Amino acid sequence: MSGSILPSQGRETGSTPVSRSMKFKIVDKRPESLNTKSFFLEPDKKFSYFAGQFIYCTLPKLNYPDSKGATRSFTVSSSPTEGPLIRFTTKIRQESGYKKTLDTLVMGSLIEVDGPNGSFILDENEKGPHIFIAGGIGITPFRSMLKYVLDKNLHFNLYLVYSCSTLEELSFKNELEHYADLSSNFELTFTISKPEESKHKWKGHIGRIDANLINKVSSNYQNPTYWICGAGSFVDDMAMVLKNLGINKSKIKSDKFTGY
Repeated sequence: MSGSILPSQGRETGSTPVSRSMKFKIVDKRPESLNTKSFFLEPDKKFSYFAGQFIYCTLPKLNYPDSKGATRSFTVSSSPTEGPLIRFTTKIRQESGYKKTLDTLVMGSLIEVDGPNGSFILDENEKGPHIFIAGGIGITPFRSMLKYVLDKNLHFNLYLVYSCSTLEELSFKNELEHYADLSSNFELTFTISKPEESKHKWKGHIGRIDANLINKVSSNYQNPTYWICGAGSFVDDMAMVLKNLGINKSKIKSDKFTGY
């Protein structure tokens, strides 16, 4: 957390609700975007969690060497409203022996899961408005939260700003657009920082998330809470933008994805 402007409300705070170890079976996997996949796990007994929390996954063995070992943390990208299967979504990096091993596991393989963990959680009593700021794979807790809010018909005012380098890296794009069509309380902006590297023409917003975009997004909301999730550098950059805009720390929540 060195150099971090804000404490993370997720995996780096050590704030962990009741945690337990269970065996989960891999029952499905699905591509979500370029080099990104969702894994669907079936728990061996009832597993309860809050939207936005994460789990530690330990593989039975590594088929490829990895100096960081056989355990990683993943945000649960499914919503508690979606039934017994647990879903996490991650970028498959070929330089990671863990990720390569995970990607080669066959259906029915068992992994050890510890959790749930983390306090990057959208409280049902905090009706908003809320502005979600996601970079890359940092979309995962917001997918869980959005699905939960819609399924529970909570009528929160939500706005998601989601940034990736290319069009092909946007995960859940069609699903998120469908959510925006379903609910008048949810608005959405995608922005691509390297459209010239996309294989398909991009007609949406171009550039990194900056003060101008955040000001535009927040102009119709009174005293929103800002949520930031993504790589450490992304979270720190966005926190600095919000700080320079005069946003009070109490109105900013963040979760850093590190060690991937």
